[in-house]
Amino acid sequence: MPKELVFLGRRKIGFREYQDRPIKDNEIKVETLYSGISHGTEMNIYRGTAPQFHKSVRDGLFQEGESSYKYPMGYGYEEVGKVVEVGENVEKFRVGDIVASAYGHRETAILDVNRTVYLNLVPKEMNPEHAIFQALASVAYDALLTSNVRLGESAVIFGQGVVGLLLVQFCKLAGVNPIIAVDLLEKRLSLSEKLGASYVLNPETCDVAREVRKILNGGSDVVFETSGSTRALHEAIRCGARGYSKVIAVAWYQGPAKNLYLGEEFHHGLGATQIISGGPGINNRLPPAVGRQWDILRVVKTSFDLLKKGKICVEGLITHRFRFEEAEKAYELIDKHPEDCIKVILTFEN
Repeated sequence: MPKELVFLGRRKIGFREYQDRPIKDNEIKVETLYSGISHGTEMNIYRGTAPQFHKSVRDGLFQEGESSYKYPMGYGYEEVGKVVEVGENVEKFRVGDIVASAYGHRETAILDVNRTVYLNLVPKEMNPEHAIFQALASVAYDALLTSNVRLGESAVIFGQGVVGLLLVQFCKLAGVNPIIAVDLLEKRLSLSEKLGASYVLNPETCDVAREVRKILNGGSDVVFETSGSTRALHEAIRCGARGYSKVIAVAWYQGPAKNLYLGEEFHHGLGATQIISGGPGINNRLPPAVGRQWDILRVVKTSFDLLKKGKICVEGLITHRFRFEEAEKAYELIDKHPEDCIKVILTFEN
């Protein structure tokens, strides 16, 4: 029987068997080839720091009560698989096709081709490993659309993990100039320069906001925060242009915001004046989004098209590969040594 990865508790991983049902006429069955681990969102589940573990979510609000998340639970949204069975009414996919989707760390999946948003055919000329970036490319592209940054405007990008590195490239494609990348790791800053950053800054060696003002003769038009650090979010506000700029908070922040001081630059209008959530599924892309012009389906399709055409480069971003059965080692690496890896994936032997 096939197996799926489950989180059994904080920093505890296991596997459980399941039985696939027969597919329906509008469905396909895939066998997984690769599955990417989310170094941000998913690690909050692995560590047990997501607020849903100790609060209830009702009517869109977090509140005290029975927790919304409970162990054991599955997760994952960066999968690539091979089609092994096709329903009678399916025309777009055939047995043998490689597809990118989002269905969790499991050996097989049954997907409804009419309802699955994250489902794209991987062309034969594309490295199938690269298709695992489908979901995070859409996150980065979503953040770009949310910012409304225009040709010739400036951007600062805090965090040069996968989302930050993808954002550098999306900004470059959009004509953003200059692009200033910020990270604590020199290796990531070097990679960011290769991918299109105009300037790179390390907070350990400079006051980033002051350097940004020197480069731009003022603050930045837009600032993206992708690291998940509330201290970085505070610095992002400081980097914004006075009176009109905005910060797009892309990351999932955990715990109290001890290093975020809204009574300083933010309150006095000395930095960015807006903080906007750039999280996936939040339709801030066009205000107002007329006819849902940029719904999530279009965001995913557009970002994946750029990915498969090579307009967005992910070569070299996968730094570690572990067999599915070695998943525990993969999570430990990301948890204890995040500085050593950019993207970690699980491989499946079919």
